[in-house]
Amino acid sequence: MLQVLTVIAPLFLIIFATAILQKFTNLGDDWSKVLNAFALKIGLPVLIFSALSKAPFSFSEQSSLIISNSLFVVGSLLLAYLIGKILRLKNQMFATLFICFIFGNVAYLGIPVLTQTSGDKILPTATLIVAIYLFWMFTIGIGYLDYSITKSKRDILTNVIKNLFFNPLLIAVILGITIGSLKLTLPSVLLKSLDMITASVTPTVLIVIGLFIGKSKFGKLTDWFPILLFSILTLGILPAIFYFGAKLFGFSPSHFSSSIIQAAMPLAITPFALADKYKLNKNFIARSIVLSTILSVISLPFWISIL
Repeated sequence: MLQVLTVIAPLFLIIFATAILQKFTNLGDDWSKVLNAFALKIGLPVLIFSALSKAPFSFSEQSSLIISNSLFVVGSLLLAYLIGKILRLKNQMFATLFICFIFGNVAYLGIPVLTQTSGDKILPTATLIVAIYLFWMFTIGIGYLDYSITKSKRDILTNVIKNLFFNPLLIAVILGITIGSLKLTLPSVLLKSLDMITASVTPTVLIVIGLFIGKSKFGKLTDWFPILLFSILTLGILPAIFYFGAKLFGFSPSHFSSSIIQAAMPLAITPFALADKYKLNKNFIARSIVLSTILSVISLPFWISIL
């Protein structure tokens, strides 16, 4: 485990060094907005497209990856729904818990962690897992949030279509899989340009995470107890369900190592960006991002080492 921690330590060093710099020097919001826009609209789409276009894609060969991750995401949503009903949460907290269950940081942190531990050869698998998460996030996840506000099925369908066809990450997935499936070879000049952009993605997204953590306020100590429970659930229990679920169906968990590691990611920044639009609990989301990211320094090396 110590060896694994040494491998991924540079990632968290960038995150927490940026957070400290933001906390004590107040870099402002401009850096975060610009870097986040670059990562979301240019950097990550280019990385996803580049990885998928270089790897021959076959739905039959990737069927186990697609089905297992889809079952995990949909199952997580059902679990969130049941927990919300059992605890009789109010509408705001119910919707917050529902969306936070599936918005793990599979892109911003997941891809760097997997490539740091397994090398660039894991990129096609890592990006395909991200694509699966994105599909369910922007269909069932966002669809439910839309329904909780508008109560209109027609508006839900319209928004789902917009989210799917105008999302730069999903567009990159479709184009990348198309190129990979057809086994087309892109011009070397274009590939070199894409590789240069891809090389900038990991440090950029890590800095964005650090800037967010640095801007977060601590609050009261008692307010962090529910955050701790949520973090334990998402970092430990959910990936454990994936791990033992694979064993239950006769598979080796190591066969799904990338999927289980992605399932163990801390909460992503995206739910915070959605908080105002969908009237979510911003304090819960912000603190969950901070605490789960900090605790993932311990939990991620654990999962990587046993897999």
